[in-house]
Amino acid sequence: MNLQQLRYLAEVADRGLNLSRAAQALHTSQPGISKQIRLLEEELRTELLVREGNRITALTAPGEQALAIAQRVLRELDNLRRVGEQAADPERGSLVIATTHAHARYLLIPIVQRFQARFPGVNLSLRQGNPDQIMQLVQAGQADLGLCTAPTVATPDLAQLPCYRIWRCVLVPQGHALLKKKRLTHRDLAAYPMITLDASFAGGVAILESFAKEQIQPQVVLSATDADVIKAFVASGMGIATLPEWAFDARRDQGQGLASMKARHLFRPATSYLWLQRHQYLRGYAYEFIHMLSKVWHQPRVQQALAGREPPDESLAVDVQPSFGD
Repeated sequence: MNLQQLRYLAEVADRGLNLSRAAQALHTSQPGISKQIRLLEEELRTELLVREGNRITALTAPGEQALAIAQRVLRELDNLRRVGEQAADPERGSLVIATTHAHARYLLIPIVQRFQARFPGVNLSLRQGNPDQIMQLVQAGQADLGLCTAPTVATPDLAQLPCYRIWRCVLVPQGHALLKKKRLTHRDLAAYPMITLDASFAGGVAILESFAKEQIQPQVVLSATDADVIKAFVASGMGIATLPEWAFDARRDQGQGLASMKARHLFRPATSYLWLQRHQYLRGYAYEFIHMLSKVWHQPRVQQALAGREPPDESLAVDVQPSFGD
């Protein structure tokens, strides 16, 4: 048994049991991967993969267990490497953040600027996706931190640190009839075509649930994953939308023909969380980045959250104020 065999098994699983994609990612050949996994199976005296002809269709039950152990071993080896890097040069390295378009576009720019000014030797990368995709990146070790609302599937193996409360506003084209309303209702909104966030985002689901509680059916004409795309369709006159308050930039968006209306009385806030692997060794600059995200998450509190299994303390989330007023 050797580390190469464990890496091959983990990569095959990460690539959806596709040997061709695994071989490409590992810069090796499919026969080479197949041979090493066969040797591992012979040593363990059990089959790890379900094969149908030349295809791998599933992991066996022992294969699932072996994969979990292999991933844990590889993760601890990576942690050892990080320990050495931290000791050798604490202010040089890399940090990968997985997040949504809205967080990257409207929240992270000033934080990234501060971080890069403080740690010019750290290569910071942003990877965008929906919450489920972000969870997969963090779980696979392809991202050091995740920042997003809750995914559609449970992730008990990840630590969940509440960061922000996200209040929503209603966006309409300038001159829209709703602007004459002093206090919006769900029925007011349902009278017009609506553009919503995709159902893979907690915000998109929560908005529809709030209408359902009022027994009102909104006229959803389009859903999208990108806040800027939604704003463009609202500006074109296709409908109205609900977005995080901080996604409305008065100085920029008013020039694009958009207006924002308060809606905190209509929709409960969503919570944005920081997601971390529980057994991951974090470099010092990673803790600094987390503290820049939210002052409540200093290193001892983060370490306590990583070690514990208690439900997240939602009171630690703070309100995100819009950059510019309505």
